[in-house]
Amino acid sequence: MSELHIKPLSTTAIGSTPYAEAEEAVQAMSSLDIPAYPQMVKISPWEDMFLGALDGLPALIIDREARTVRAKRADRENDLADFYTKFMSGDRDFLALPPEARHGFDAFLERAAADPKYGPDFLKIHVVGPLTFGQMVMLEDEKNALVDDPELLEVMALALGGKAAWAAARLRALGRTPVVFIDEPGLSSFGSAFSTLTAETVIKTMGSACEVVRAEGPALIGCHICGNTDWSMMMETGIDIVNFDAFEIMEQFSLYPKQLRAFLEKGGYVAWGIVPSLGYSMDLTADFLAKKLDEGWRALDKKGVPRDLLAGRSLITTACGLSMLPPDLALAATKMKTAVAEKMREMI
Repeated sequence: MSELHIKPLSTTAIGSTPYAEAEEAVQAMSSLDIPAYPQMVKISPWEDMFLGALDGLPALIIDREARTVRAKRADRENDLADFYTKFMSGDRDFLALPPEARHGFDAFLERAAADPKYGPDFLKIHVVGPLTFGQMVMLEDEKNALVDDPELLEVMALALGGKAAWAAARLRALGRTPVVFIDEPGLSSFGSAFSTLTAETVIKTMGSACEVVRAEGPALIGCHICGNTDWSMMMETGIDIVNFDAFEIMEQFSLYPKQLRAFLEKGGYVAWGIVPSLGYSMDLTADFLAKKLDEGWRALDKKGVPRDLLAGRSLITTACGLSMLPPDLALAATKMKTAVAEKMREMI
């Protein structure tokens, strides 16, 4: 776990945005303590977290026109050998975002380079996690998913960790410390009949991706999951920041007080997604959301997680990305995070 420190109750974002202009999206992030690289899904489908990650990943059969992906079951040895040759050489440029997937990323870097006050200490980037990626890609026989192929899953952990490391290096070059989210929305199905994953596989795979990022320089590593999962498992993966939908599933998250306290005392953070994304309304107030979060903290305090510990190791986010909202509501939700953080500071 990293020894880097973020100011308590700092605000940041989940990446997807509804804006049609990259500069508008980048500007919307300027009110945040830790601006995030905006995915411009309204500009190009290749800005999607899944499609944008494909370049450089080995053993895939990609139909770019149909936007379909399959993983090779056979005849993949040369692909894998080529990948490992590049990867072990330290090359990360072959994993770079392609031009059609980096409208938001390039504008983000340009703004940060021009304005030292834009995320003066930290900037946030993200990549799709290997487990979610592996759930989304079927093997070419269409009988199993990539996630069920241990060899390919390990390769994807290295490749996606390398893709995150490539992006993180661009932030360090600007004098900022990267906050890297390896997002795993697919882990919302963990433990259900729809998932074949074990906790051992999750911990090992996430750990591999984290090691790649950390090996190349200082970084804080987080993971965003939209729905519920085994949060005690996530706190064992080696990540520094757990991010969840605190507006909807505070009660479920609070089922792990012992593990949460240990995670925070080791230096971990919780990014509380207390500002709803789907269904965000102008009727919501910072007082209401801060009270809702404070109630969750008080409940955890009664279970043995001290409120002052929570306050010192917390970030504020929306529950998920904002791409489904109209731009005016997305901007309001972004600004609401700052208002909630200010209210929480008053209540500590």
